[in-house]
Amino acid sequence: MKKKVLLAGMSLLVMTIVCYGSFHDEKIESALLMENIEALAGGESHVPMHCVGSGTVDCPINHEKVKIVATGYSLEDLY
Repeated sequence: MKKKVLLAGMSLLVMTIVCYGSFHDEKIESALLMENIEALAGGESHVPMHCVGSGTVDCPINHEKVKIVATGYSLEDLY
């Protein structure tokens, strides 16, 4: 009888530890997921942009009609 009570107590302890660990990990993953979603929703803070020529495309910088709107990154902006 003593062995059965000890076995039941150990089983309960193991189940408690496993359940606590699984719920704790889930909260961490949810926080990381929310940070990633916010980062993706925020967009780019600064994208180099240049408007060239005269044409029919709206330039987002000064809202004039231009031929080409060039966007992208450059190594020159880093230094």
